[in-house]
Amino acid sequence: MKVRTDAKRDAILKIASEVFLEMGYERASMAAISARVGGSKATLYGYFPSKEAIFLTLARQFGAEHIDPALEELTTSKDDDLPNLLQRFGERLLVFLASPTAMSAYRLVLAEAGHSEVGRLFFEAGQQQGEQAMAAYMQSVMDRGLLRQADPLVAARHFGALVHSEIDHRYFYRENPPLTPDQVRDTVARAVQVFMGGYGPG
Repeated sequence: MKVRTDAKRDAILKIASEVFLEMGYERASMAAISARVGGSKATLYGYFPSKEAIFLTLARQFGAEHIDPALEELTTSKDDDLPNLLQRFGERLLVFLASPTAMSAYRLVLAEAGHSEVGRLFFEAGQQQGEQAMAAYMQSVMDRGLLRQADPLVAARHFGALVHSEIDHRYFYRENPPLTPDQVRDTVARAVQVFMGGYGPG
C-alpha cells in the first residue's frame, strides 16, 4: 500500500498550477498533469479525484497563503484607527494583486469564465469567502461607530475595488514592472481616503 505524503501532494499542486496557467483550465487534463508529475495516473487520483478538485484546492490555497493572514490581522484588531488599519491591509492586498502569480491566475479565470464553470468555482472557493470575512469586519466597525451604517458586503466590495482600481490596466499588458513601495503606499492611501469619504461616520 502506497503512503500519501504532504510533500508529494504539494508537488502535484505546484505542477498542476503550471499546467493550468500554460494550457488553460479546459485544455488541462489529469493525464497532462500526471505526465508532468511522473508516475501513474492512479497515483494522481490517489491524491485528487478530479481536475476540478485540484483546481478548487489551488483556489483555496491561493487565498489561504496570501489573503487570509492579512484578513486575520485586520479582523482581530480592536484599534480604532481605522484608516491606518485599512492602509496596512490594503498595502498587503495590493502587493498580492499586482504580483505576476495573481495576475496570471486572474487572466486564466477570466479567459475561461465565459464558457465553463471555472470562474464560479474560483470565486466561490476564494474571493467570495474573503468578501464575506471583510463584510463581517465592516459590520463590526460600523457597529463601533467607525463607519456609517450601510450594506457591509457592498462596503467590502467598494474598498476592494478602490484598492485595485489603479492597477486594472495592468491586466492588458504582457509584462508589468513591479510596483515600488511608494506606489503601493500612495495608491492605497488614495483608496482609503475615498473610502472614508464615502463611508466615514458623519
